[in-house]
Amino acid sequence: MFRRDLLLTMLATAPFRWFRPWVRPTLESPGTKEANAALIYQKALGWSKGLSLEDLERLRKAATIPIDDPNVAALIQKAKLALEAIREAASIGVCRWQPENILNIDDLLKGRLDFSNLNTIRVACLSARQLAKLHRGRDALDDEFAGLTLAHRIGKGGLHMARVLECGGEASVFQTLGRILPDLDRATLDDLSRRLELLPPPEPASAMIGPESRFILGHLRSKLGAIGPIIEDNQWSEIGFDAEDAATLKRLTGGDRARLLAHLGATGPAFDELARRLDLPRPDCRASLDQFAKTEQSSQPIVAGLVESAWGVRHVADRMLALRSMLRAGLVLVRDGEPAFLKIPDPYGTGAFALERRGKCTLIRSSLVDEGKPEVSLEVGEAA
Repeated sequence: MFRRDLLLTMLATAPFRWFRPWVRPTLESPGTKEANAALIYQKALGWSKGLSLEDLERLRKAATIPIDDPNVAALIQKAKLALEAIREAASIGVCRWQPENILNIDDLLKGRLDFSNLNTIRVACLSARQLAKLHRGRDALDDEFAGLTLAHRIGKGGLHMARVLECGGEASVFQTLGRILPDLDRATLDDLSRRLELLPPPEPASAMIGPESRFILGHLRSKLGAIGPIIEDNQWSEIGFDAEDAATLKRLTGGDRARLLAHLGATGPAFDELARRLDLPRPDCRASLDQFAKTEQSSQPIVAGLVESAWGVRHVADRMLALRSMLRAGLVLVRDGEPAFLKIPDPYGTGAFALERRGKCTLIRSSLVDEGKPEVSLEVGEAA
């Protein structure tokens, strides 16, 4: 298998005109419409670096930590400039990250791919919970959808890592929205419903294959450019291959660099087929991917080695769709009652979502399951 772990340890894009309706528009100067939101995000991204371990733990529990904790209020105050920046950026329809395409390993874990960016989204969730308690529901929604906008701009058309960050950010936003639903008045619930309807569907998992394949092939070509015409035995691991894939590629190319470069250039159809299978209906997808990995391992080991990561992104995309549907169902539950809630189908089940009353809190569960991964659920209201 191609050693993605090696890449990690060595270490959207186009205008989104559908972002703007998620947040209340701000007054714009004549040049604002041409502004680049990515430049404004620079004021916010990385703000959490240097925070204490205690504050970082508070951010990790943004959806559940008691909002009346004085330390939480102080943390929100520390993030004031970052919150202002993501609200401003969310009102701008153009977001061009630099670099637009991640083709260099040195760009991983930086900029929009820095995992600390999740803390900016999480503090927006904390701020929203605080505002909801103060009966400032629309302001709370603005913070939540500013965080959601950032999450989607990180993930749109991105690598596997970008999609994971997107899902983490969106999960924090939707979990927080679920918890504040009972604090919102009817008009704000209607506003939330409108904003949710404006959301585009989650980008399909297959959208990751193009950027990821370009990144992997670019990395390999860069490594091959630094070695001689014949790949020595000890150089295969330095390039990024484990022993099994190295043996397969040596058999296919004889260890000749030119033949390996030609092999890389011929991987396009296999990557396309992987993308096609990744978007099959969920009951068929896993089996089809396993069959692809088995049949392609002997001739396309680089592509076959991407199967597990691709399945992970498929689960991420499905999870985001389930969370969106559960939030809509939770909104209907709070606003219109349980009979209306039961009319909303679980996209991964055969009927409505499961419902469990837990005192002041209600747990909504989806039938979406994946072995080894936690259940997909949403709490409506505060547990305590």
